[in-house]
Amino acid sequence: MLVRFLSLLVIVLGTVYSEQYKCKRAYKPSDYTGKLRVPSDCVFEQSPCPKSWKKGIPEGGETSMPMIDRKFLICHEGFSLCGYVPIDPESGKVLGQSGVTVGGGVDFGSKSREDFKSLSRTLVDKVEPYFDLTEHHAACAAFERPLRLTWLEANTLTDADIKYTTNKISKEYNKAIEKHKNTLPFASLPRGIRTAIISVAYQFGETPKFPKFWGNVTKNDWDKAIKELRKFYKEPDNQQRGDLKRRNNEADIIEATLVKCNRSVDVVFLIDESGSVSRRDFQESLDFVKTMIKAFPDQKKDGTRFGLSTFSSSYRSHFYLSSYTKQSDYLSAIGRVFFARGGTNLGRALEEILTDQFTEERGLRPEIDGVPRVLIVLTDGQSDDSVSIPAKNVRDENIVVYAIGISNYNLRQLQEIASSDSHVYKLSTFSQLEIFISTLTSSACYEPRPVSLNETIITNVAKDKYQYFSYKVKESSNLEISVADLSGSTLVYVSRTNPHPYKYDNDISFDLSQQKKKIIVISARPTPDTKGKRSTDDDELTRQIYASVTTVTDSARFKIEANECNPLNCTEGTNEMPIPPISSGGIVAATKFVVVGFVIFMMFFKSHGI
Repeated sequence: MLVRFLSLLVIVLGTVYSEQYKCKRAYKPSDYTGKLRVPSDCVFEQSPCPKSWKKGIPEGGETSMPMIDRKFLICHEGFSLCGYVPIDPESGKVLGQSGVTVGGGVDFGSKSREDFKSLSRTLVDKVEPYFDLTEHHAACAAFERPLRLTWLEANTLTDADIKYTTNKISKEYNKAIEKHKNTLPFASLPRGIRTAIISVAYQFGETPKFPKFWGNVTKNDWDKAIKELRKFYKEPDNQQRGDLKRRNNEADIIEATLVKCNRSVDVVFLIDESGSVSRRDFQESLDFVKTMIKAFPDQKKDGTRFGLSTFSSSYRSHFYLSSYTKQSDYLSAIGRVFFARGGTNLGRALEEILTDQFTEERGLRPEIDGVPRVLIVLTDGQSDDSVSIPAKNVRDENIVVYAIGISNYNLRQLQEIASSDSHVYKLSTFSQLEIFISTLTSSACYEPRPVSLNETIITNVAKDKYQYFSYKVKESSNLEISVADLSGSTLVYVSRTNPHPYKYDNDISFDLSQQKKKIIVISARPTPDTKGKRSTDDDELTRQIYASVTTVTDSARFKIEANECNPLNCTEGTNEMPIPPISSGGIVAATKFVVVGFVIFMMFFKSHGI
């Protein structure tokens, strides 16, 4: 009897606790102007997120949520242990139909118990009062009855919500593709594409709210899906910049997944063939090289070029940047590479590859062309000789170096070799190379071209495409970037953090495309999420500055150069000069001139019988 009574009491108390919350007083937006959320003291947990998603996401690597990349969602949604409602800081009004939100973007405004039926009753009872509350009702509930969760509770709700959304969208997608031929089921789509689809659905809730994108997705027309994401809003200036960046990032991870690169890059592979590498592992390394080459179209006039060298106790070159122009020729040449074995003299190989592969005589494009130079190193162990100085000499020639360590790698040596920590890849086995094909290919494809100060680059850019550049600048200096349009019209974006700056993610931009001579000055001052590196010249910290150039015309040819300047003499900003508007009086005068001129011509023709 007592047990039944206690059980009934738990049910009653649970019902009382989980009853939908009724606000005591109306929410007043004017009380919250200048705030980003209600309650304003709700703090987000910070996640380490990439500054750019151009390289996409790996095809595997997660065990908790293998269908999609959970990190991508959390990076864009944020993660909170308290319930909040996002608001417009200018008006104080709730954004859209938002409800009380927790964890990695779990919005209770559109939720019910059914959505969380797999979770413990205690946890569901705790959050149920916020179910189906939206807009101002949700805002007052979040303020009057604050919701606080443990990390485990918030994480559990997030995983359940992602799983529920993924299953729901997967079913809708699989049903929609039945009327289209040659389309892949949801589970067979690449992980980057699945993640982008779920990200859009996660934010908008229902597929009818993004019909054009959904229509392209269910037809597997990824090029159109990408274009739709990049122009998602008809009036982008009226939308949140965060949303615009998110749409662009979703487009980036789809684009990276497709493993198609139409940029010009000079890529050289340096593959370990020492005795610690088995014949099978060496073959998997060569297969990796083949797959990367296949991701680039056959070389035309300005296409991507490839070189291949291997190392053990000695260094061997198999083909150079100038050797071939067709994929079939590259693949045939790789098929003729034999396994030599020996020691692991990677330092010596780095010394030799600089003068053997990276020369104009062997097909390297001249500095002025601005073609990115990339070296991809694969090794499975520790080098028998020093790599630090040889690797630095390679990087000093404006060559971007990727270091891929497999199995028994030495992390310190990988970091000494690579251009940065983000250029280091750590794998357990050679078979995992396949997982990172798309990310490595996209990284190499969109790698900003390192440019020396005072170096001149003259190159082209097509509409909807970008040319990316990076500069090392002393922390005490400013960087003055000069872009001169030789033909067509360009736009320029500059950032201290994003390697691929664009309209909605930059620190300084030059938006007046009509102006042919563009100058941007940006400070190299540190930001909370940037780290400086010591300059070898005078031991002063240096920082990266990134620039991108695109065009509003079909194509453009431009010259870009940059140099350090004293902040006292050149201040941050641009030389952008607004075009003065034409007054209504000027328009009337011009119109009268045309009309009078036309009348005079007609009288002249008539008098002469013409």
